[in-house]
Amino acid sequence: MIRKCLLSASLGALLILGVSTQAHTALQQSQSGQQADQSKQVNGKVTAIGSDKKSFSLDVNDGNSKRTMQFVLDEKTQVQGKVGVGTDATVQYQSTDDGKNVALNIAPQSPQ
Repeated sequence: MIRKCLLSASLGALLILGVSTQAHTALQQSQSGQQADQSKQVNGKVTAIGSDKKSFSLDVNDGNSKRTMQFVLDEKTQVQGKVGVGTDATVQYQSTDDGKNVALNIAPQSPQ
């Protein structure tokens, strides 16, 4: 009788742990998917590159006006091809809570 109770309790605990682990994994996947959905993309001309090569400015046409956006690079930033001052580029980025725009992907625009 005691064995049956211990066996039932052990199986119940394993079942609860398994469900908890699956829920935690699903939550992590959902959060990483939301981060990818929060990225934005702009096109413009690179006007400056920081001396540390970890930041740059991009002039972006915003309707009838032009604005300059600042971007920072991190270890995950991917640069496709050669990008320098004067290059027309497409930048995929995410805004951080502290207001910085972190470039995820930078690619030169092909001439049309």
